[in-house]
Amino acid sequence: RHITAFYLETLILIIVFIAYREFHSNDYTAFSLGEHGVAFLLGGLACLLVILITECAKCLLIMHSLGEKCAVAEAFEIIALGRYYDALMPTGGGGQPFQIVWLTAKGYCAKTASAMPAAYFITRQLASILISVAVFLFFPHAVSNAVRFAAYAGLAFCCLIPFLELALSLKPVMIKKLITRVLKIGVKLHVIKNDESALGKVMHTLDQYHEGFTHIAGSKILPAELLGLSLLCRAALLSMPYFALRAVGSSVSFGSIFVIIVYICSAVTLIPTPGNSGVSEGTFYYVFSSPGSDGVFWAMLLWRLLCYYSFLLLGLLIFGSKLTKGRFP
Repeated sequence: RHITAFYLETLILIIVFIAYREFHSNDYTAFSLGEHGVAFLLGGLACLLVILITECAKCLLIMHSLGEKCAVAEAFEIIALGRYYDALMPTGGGGQPFQIVWLTAKGYCAKTASAMPAAYFITRQLASILISVAVFLFFPHAVSNAVRFAAYAGLAFCCLIPFLELALSLKPVMIKKLITRVLKIGVKLHVIKNDESALGKVMHTLDQYHEGFTHIAGSKILPAELLGLSLLCRAALLSMPYFALRAVGSSVSFGSIFVIIVYICSAVTLIPTPGNSGVSEGTFYYVFSSPGSDGVFWAMLLWRLLCYYSFLLLGLLIFGSKLTKGRFP
């Protein structure tokens, strides 16, 4: 609770500082939509819609491949709540454990409850890595050296988690040995009472997860479909800043904004705040507030509303609806 409050206070302070600098500068621009601003704003909302549709499609494809019946509404619920927890966690991976718990509470077997979030997360991260690598290779001097080297470090960190999870998913022997040792240590410390019973349950869950994940990975078409949808989803997310800037009247090109935002998103990965909040806003304003730029503060708010706060709002609405109807798992 105290950590969350600290993050919230830090975010507010950063936004207030940026607002003060913006409003007290000679180039201050009041909020207004530029020429065709409504159209560009709708373009940003369309990007959000593409994200939700592609991620729902991924969820449905994975669930159906595992032999589960999943309605579109339920897939949307799983994805939206996963994104909600992603936004709350510093690593951006909080949605994966939550989805496992949520699917288990919904009555899905261990194979589905564990393999679906893993395949969803890994393909999403792989898409992000592929786009980042392509941008870094073809546009190495698009940003300052400080942002560029921070982006390289962020990319290295992004590669670590999915590739480690992928290796453990396809080769579970290592993780089984590690868990066995951890459980034995827990017994010695009197944290776990019955190591054999606990070990049996954990190994059964791991076997179910390995069976489900290898089934997904062994499909001829499914991995390519999931990666293609993930690439489209990531491209839509990275396109939001362009539409936000154009909506407030900034004259920018899509290509340059897309490349710069790839660097920014990668650079702030290592910052341990929920959804990289605070740092993302500050970096966006720093990079785009060049002389002659218009409405960068408002574009920043629009961008974060589209790519971050919208998922928090969706999650809160779903939670509120579930609690109101008494259908919380």
